[in-house]
Amino acid sequence: MKILKTIAFVGLFVAGTASFAQNADEIARKVHDLPDGKTSSFTAVITLIDKSGKTRAREIASYAMEEGTTDKSVLVFKTPKDVAGVSYLSFEYPDKADGTAVDSDSWLYLPAMKKVRRVSGSNKDDDFQGTDFTYDDLGKRSLAKDSVKVLGEESVNGVACWILEYMAKDAKAKVSKRVYWIGKDNYVTYKGEFYDRKNNLQKELVCEDISQISGYWTTKKMTMTNVQTKHKTVYEIKDVVYDKDVDPKFFTVSALERELVK
Repeated sequence: MKILKTIAFVGLFVAGTASFAQNADEIARKVHDLPDGKTSSFTAVITLIDKSGKTRAREIASYAMEEGTTDKSVLVFKTPKDVAGVSYLSFEYPDKADGTAVDSDSWLYLPAMKKVRRVSGSNKDDDFQGTDFTYDDLGKRSLAKDSVKVLGEESVNGVACWILEYMAKDAKAKVSKRVYWIGKDNYVTYKGEFYDRKNNLQKELVCEDISQISGYWTTKKMTMTNVQTKHKTVYEIKDVVYDKDVDPKFFTVSALERELVK
């Protein structure tokens, strides 16, 4: 009887693991495809906090639009003076039919140099303009770049969540693993952990002030803390508008060069 019970337990465990693996991809897809409007715009205050508590504030304007199957976004720094005009444009494409990842096209404009440079795929895990968020964090990372599994379930501030682990398939990736707490009712991220190449915890993400605006789930405050350097970035958005006209000319390299995005 003891052996039979053990076999039965192992069988249930394997079946449960397979179910978790299947559900992980379904959950990840729903998170990735969470509706965010045909267009959107907002302003944001980004506060950088060093380990001594000294702060620096920056303000950006951000615009996004869907054009066919391509998601286009652009943001520009408005203040302070030393970064004003720095802008970032990104085009994100769906994965190929066979599941192969398609890298986004991204460009960074630096007004001091009057030059646009392309941001390559190998640089997407770099920190964005001195913040604790990477270029990859600014958009939707391709699902084909990671192996996903459910680690378990846990509540975050009273919200029931799945814990999803995204393991980078690229062994050379600077961020080897991402772990997210995903709301079961809305597929919104409430918390995150990011691990370096040596699989050591590097950064922690806390998401707050989450609500629906015009029917779209919106996170108004995100805090990313680098637990290794003790540096922190607080990202707070305001004036969010969905499904209103956005100038399509903003989403061009020429617009960056001519500093048209305001």
